[in-house]
Amino acid sequence: MKFERLKALYEAGANVHYKGKLCEIIGINYLNHTVQVAEVDKMFPDIYEVKASELN
Repeated sequence: MKFERLKALYEAGANVHYKGKLCEIIGINYLNHTVQVAEVDKMFPDIYEVKASELN
């Protein structure tokens, strides 16, 4: 996925798929072109920082 699209999804509050799980974008790093994602509907989710190319 392109970084520009991830920025738009982040601003819209949309979810993405990461490793077969539905995740929400909780943070964005403009310098490294990475995003922080956390699994949806978990009380204490693991937070991953992934590159834009790893998401679909």
